[in-house]
Amino acid sequence: MTHPLLELLHTRPRLSELAAYPFDFDIHRAGHCEDVRLASGASLEPIAGDDTGGTYFVCDGGPVLYASSEGDAGLIGADVREALDILIGLPACPASVTPQDGEERILAAVAEEEEELREWYGPTLDADRAELRAGLGLPERSPVELLARLHAAGARTEPDFVLLNAREGRAYRLMHDEPRPSVRDAVLAAVREDPARPRAAGGAGVEGSGGVDGPEGVDGPEGVDGPEGSELAWIRLAGRRGLTELARVRLIRMLDDTGPADGALIGALAEEFALLGDFWQAARAQRLYASLQDAPADRVSAFCALARLERHAGDPDAARRALDRAVAALDGAPAPKELAGEALALGHPGVQPVPRP
Repeated sequence: MTHPLLELLHTRPRLSELAAYPFDFDIHRAGHCEDVRLASGASLEPIAGDDTGGTYFVCDGGPVLYASSEGDAGLIGADVREALDILIGLPACPASVTPQDGEERILAAVAEEEEELREWYGPTLDADRAELRAGLGLPERSPVELLARLHAAGARTEPDFVLLNAREGRAYRLMHDEPRPSVRDAVLAAVREDPARPRAAGGAGVEGSGGVDGPEGVDGPEGVDGPEGSELAWIRLAGRRGLTELARVRLIRMLDDTGPADGALIGALAEEFALLGDFWQAARAQRLYASLQDAPADRVSAFCALARLERHAGDPDAARRALDRAVAALDGAPAPKELAGEALALGHPGVQPVPRP
């Protein structure tokens, strides 16, 4: 991307050397360890890396996101300037303090961390920081202010800047342990802000703005009891009130946390992703759900549903593979109409429907 500070780093070797060491922003390491994408589908451009295999990305031409090689990610600045401001001013950012800890404790923790950095790097840390700041035109800021900016950026990671493994669809963990509002609170806030706001076509919703306790007009997903069903009902409302990215991200994180014992929940998640129009994640959930089915009829039905989702997601090869699994589950029995219909849509050979009486 074109950004004045990145242009300076690319055209002035001394500045790029200082940025890379000791401030661990190396423009010659702009390549991540795996393919990634943003859950929102917004653009993602690698701009630098660090010596642990982590990568810095510009998201949608604006905020800077850092992704570690261990599966953690989060925003570190509203733009390239703020990100560099923070990285240079807090090269040894202590994880033991937050902006709520107060100036005295923050300064003491930063001083302790930087003293260790000086022992390893050498006594020129402060001079090199001053030189790099001057070369990039960055002001000197208090560590207290920089820590506050870092955490404010991190709190904006969800829902619009959540990083996914592009192959598996799993979300990176959040770097900062920032409190997140519940989906319920976000839906109610949206209703109170604009009670008359039209809902998405076909959606039920929360009527009114005062005294709303539950997801009125929306039942919990069939077969899902307890907190998960209630949460899914609120997520469905979020999607229908236009909070699409919030709904998508919470569904992704729910799916990431499920296991083989959560079959009903996994099936419900596939349906919710499809309602949002995210057929890629819907297929991911349905693929897992289908693998959990034991009865041949259930496996056929689940793999037929998977074939539809893969087709909507734009992957006809995956859809054909799902139909192959459905055919294999028949064990010589005639194919049900749904399997024949999917086979016809994909040109799958050798599938004959149950003859009509």
